Amino acid sequence: MSWCVMTAIVRKGQARGVMAAAREAGAPGGTVCLARGTATSTILAALGIGDTRQEVLISVIEEDKAEAILEAVHSTKARGIAFLTETGRGTILEGGSMDSEWILIEAICEEGYSEEIMAAARKAGAGGGTVINAHGTSTEDDVKFFGSPLVPEKEILMMVIHRDRAESVMAAIDSLDSLKKKGMGIVFSIPVRHFVNLGKE
Repeated sequence: MSWCVMTAIVRKGQARGVMAAAREAGAPGGTVCLARGTATSTILAALGIGDTRQEVLISVIEEDKAEAILEAVHSTKARGIAFLTETGRGTILEGGSMDSEWILIEAICEEGYSEEIMAAARKAGAGGGTVINAHGTSTEDDVKFFGSPLVPEKEILMMVIHRDRAESVMAAIDSLDSLKKKGMGIVFSIPVRHFVNLGKE
């Protein structure tokens, strides 16, 4: 049996309904993360009023049920996007291009750097993104406070963009001086097999 991952990024409070529709179509369950969308203009970002509260639903589903599940999610009243990605096997072709119309670019960085990364990505052609608050995993070498490890706060920036812009967006992010320091983060891309906008005719 082969599997894929369905990710839906929707407005806060809508993930439960999306998951209910996905479950009716055969999804076993999922995980919901709280996130925020990035402001659509630098003025709104500077004022701190352009961000929107979002939820990210991640569900590992059977390959043969994927299209039906995505269609069920698409039929909900949720606003956002939903897409499928492969698990374990990539579709990277020679020359670094991907055999997919859409690409998911993820940047995992130290807290506070996602806005700078998003600004660079926008200049290179990305539209918008979603930021998930997270934290690193602890190791034996981490500093401890009253016996509990202090782990760095992280942000995960997710952007689904057309493959024609993927290389320039990745290069723009890679060129940021603030990310050159070791341990500041990682950026990677995953081909998206199927992409739909939610809540649009």
